[in-house]
Amino acid sequence: MNSRLTPSEPFPEDLTPLELSEVEVLNSRIQREMAHEYVHDGEVDPETGQRNEELTEELDRRDDADAARASTSTADAAQL
Repeated sequence: MNSRLTPSEPFPEDLTPLELSEVEVLNSRIQREMAHEYVHDGEVDPETGQRNEELTEELDRRDDADAARASTSTADAAQL
């Protein structure tokens, strides 16, 4: 497996069913590809940039969901 995910390689259309670890691996591979593109091409390929945005949105969504669950758990515990 390559440590980078090039624009020509397949990418999931929907990130929501993936495990967090799978999303994190994809994010790492995209970050490495972006760094490679900056160094070699001077800019990021639009496909790589779009993939980065999708991964960021998915990770942010999961962080927000975790924070909401933690907040609910804390509020429930305080009522006991």
